[in-house]
Amino acid sequence: MYARIITGQYQSGKIDEALQIFLNSIMPAARQQPGYKGALGLVDRTTGKAIAIGLRESSADMQATEASGYLQEQFAKVAPLLAAPPTVEVYEVGIQEVQKGGAGGHARVLTATTQPGKMDEGVQIVRDSILPVTRQQPGYKGYLSLTDRTNGKVISITLWETEADLNASESSGLLREQLGKVAHMLATQAVREVYEVTVQE
Repeated sequence: MYARIITGQYQSGKIDEALQIFLNSIMPAARQQPGYKGALGLVDRTTGKAIAIGLRESSADMQATEASGYLQEQFAKVAPLLAAPPTVEVYEVGIQEVQKGGAGGHARVLTATTQPGKMDEGVQIVRDSILPVTRQQPGYKGYLSLTDRTNGKVISITLWETEADLNASESSGLLREQLGKVAHMLATQAVREVYEVTVQE
């Protein structure tokens, strides 16, 4: 499975208008595309930053949405609200356990770069050691691991029922403990961001 991540910076006060366009126009069109497997929408209302993640069955399905002009058509719907052109990245989906129809809650996004040749080891550690512990935490709602083998970049997204649940997983020392399990294979320190979950399917 593959994920396209579109990151946009919206003009001040425009995030809710953009969200309505996304829910009412862009998402219905996305569901009709070949290989559609789900989507995740994240927003930070304080900064105007938004991340749209679209999941596709195969790389060919991902490329087809670009070749058909679909992607450009969707960009045009929100272009007047953006403060800058959006960035587009494509990742392999390493781990996906996001339940459909569960919008709401908060997401912690960790971005890092692995050392050469360490990506598969990292995914295995997350699957076998980190996730089983994380699933037991109050308010846990899901997890998505994305990898780009060309540059070693990894994105880890953990979904929580409330921001308080997310914060508790950090103040308890859980996050620090789990990051310690993969610290030896990271080339850069993980960058942490927190978002409101607006779409989850």
